[in-house]
Amino acid sequence: MTKEQIASLVEQLQGLKKYEWERIAQQVNLYFALKAAKLELDDSEELKRNLEVEFNLRRYSDVIAKTE
Repeated sequence: MTKEQIASLVEQLQGLKKYEWERIAQQVNLYFALKAAKLELDDSEELKRNLEVEFNLRRYSDVIAKTE
């Protein structure tokens, strides 16, 4: 985000009630979830490496070294 976008967003959020924000956030999350539902996994090797790092079966530095 740019500084201008952040300033505009903050200006628009001022005075917003919590329940209003929750309704907005819910709709934005729903929109992204629907878009994400159309995605497919395409790089199983990258997923495998990331899962190995996540579950401490591989170090992150090992992943970086192999991708360079």
